[in-house]
Amino acid sequence: MVGVTEVDTDALPYLEEACYYLRKKGLSFQEVSKALEIPEPQASHLFEVYQSKISKGLVEESEVDRNLWEDVYNDSFGNEKITFARENGFYHCRRSDLENMDSAALMNIFETSKKFLDFDMYRRYLDTKPPVGYDPMAMQRQIKRAVELIQEILRQRYEKEADH
Repeated sequence: MVGVTEVDTDALPYLEEACYYLRKKGLSFQEVSKALEIPEPQASHLFEVYQSKISKGLVEESEVDRNLWEDVYNDSFGNEKITFARENGFYHCRRSDLENMDSAALMNIFETSKKFLDFDMYRRYLDTKPPVGYDPMAMQRQIKRAVELIQEILRQRYEKEADH
């Protein structure tokens, strides 16, 4: 078992915070320890340390921190955040949200996102490697990812229905 003292001391405050917010998200200590790759007793201890800091007023519970750790957790399990185009703007959701949508809604998102990409004068550069640092086409790359993901989800549904 790895002791708390064996953890990089610079990382300790982040691990405490992660244990706290992931546990508050509803994960068991077993799930928290697996997600953070630390022993379960250590996850429990770090949670208690952070909870104690909150009760003593040394740190404050924050929605920003909660959202950050929830995003890290979702991303680590492949439930990435997706940006897509609709007729009236741009939206975000998680991969799992797309997988739970009905096929008609997915087709609508697919078509509007594809239309957005088709009208983009820089579309031919989307398959190039993004520059280091600022990527002026980050939004287009994210929407292209949404189109590819929706295509994959719809293809899997079609194949599943064809098998039955």
